[in-house]
Amino acid sequence: MALNSRGTIFHEHGKEHDYLMDGKNHGTQALCCAVVDYLVYLRASGRKATTIGSYGESLALLGRRMGADIPLRDVSPTLLNATVAGLTAIDGQPRRRSQTTLNRHRSAYRGFFGWAVETKRIPANPARLLGRSNIESVPTQAMTLHEVHSFLRAIRHSSDPLRVRDETLFALYAFTGLRRAEALQLAEQDYNAATRTLQVKNGKSGRPRTVHVIARLGLLLESLLKYCGPGRKIINGKLFPGRGADESLTTRQVQSRFQYWKAIAGLRSTLTIHSFRVGFATALHRQSRDVVLVSRALGHGDLRPTLRYIQLSAAELPHWMESTFGQ
Repeated sequence: MALNSRGTIFHEHGKEHDYLMDGKNHGTQALCCAVVDYLVYLRASGRKATTIGSYGESLALLGRRMGADIPLRDVSPTLLNATVAGLTAIDGQPRRRSQTTLNRHRSAYRGFFGWAVETKRIPANPARLLGRSNIESVPTQAMTLHEVHSFLRAIRHSSDPLRVRDETLFALYAFTGLRRAEALQLAEQDYNAATRTLQVKNGKSGRPRTVHVIARLGLLLESLLKYCGPGRKIINGKLFPGRGADESLTTRQVQSRFQYWKAIAGLRSTLTIHSFRVGFATALHRQSRDVVLVSRALGHGDLRPTLRYIQLSAAELPHWMESTFGQ
């Protein structure tokens, strides 16, 4: 079972089915049919496309393991627990799913079966006691400004056909601190060259915001908008168009490009795309010493998550104590 962008279910043999829910037969409704109804409910509730896509992937995985046509009422706590326990292993691969990924699946199942109870499809929630694994979050390492410049230089001095697009995209991450999805959802009209600002319309929790663009990044954006080469041949209004007529680059495609350029630049293997955002916050705080300003730049609605992004060296403490109290 798999899902397309409309929430339609595909069985293993590839034939498409658009399932319609019969209100009189909730108890016998198949898992795959209920999933379609649930995704429609999420869209009607205004949930973000990325959230719906994540829930859809988790539920599609559940359908592959349990069988897409299993009646919803036959999913017992015992069966669900056994299925989730087996998700650690990835089909046909030696590597295993991380606890972070498994927690995301567990959350999706609790939400789905809770909805099924509320809509009287089933009498009890088989996922009610399905808990999240307590895992210690490993802080993302900040990318230093030196590493940022090395990364961008490797792109600029290459002969790669996608270098114009890639340099602009990764410079955008490095010099604005945008989240990965926020950058990919940008449209051409979101950039105002006169004011050097970007309008982020689909921020986290739906909060729009205006982002300042430094001069160097502004030049890259203006060049990209005039460029019609590889990576920009499909003109669909997207700042970073994908392969389809109405698509943007996917996070998977960007991840692949990041790993490619990171290896060429010879940077630390532990750096991730998120390291751009953490490095942006750390560098901005070191210059401004203003947590509120950094929080606003990151698009946070609360100061607490901002503190996780600011990485300061313990060696700085004596310097600031001396400069503050030693006079």
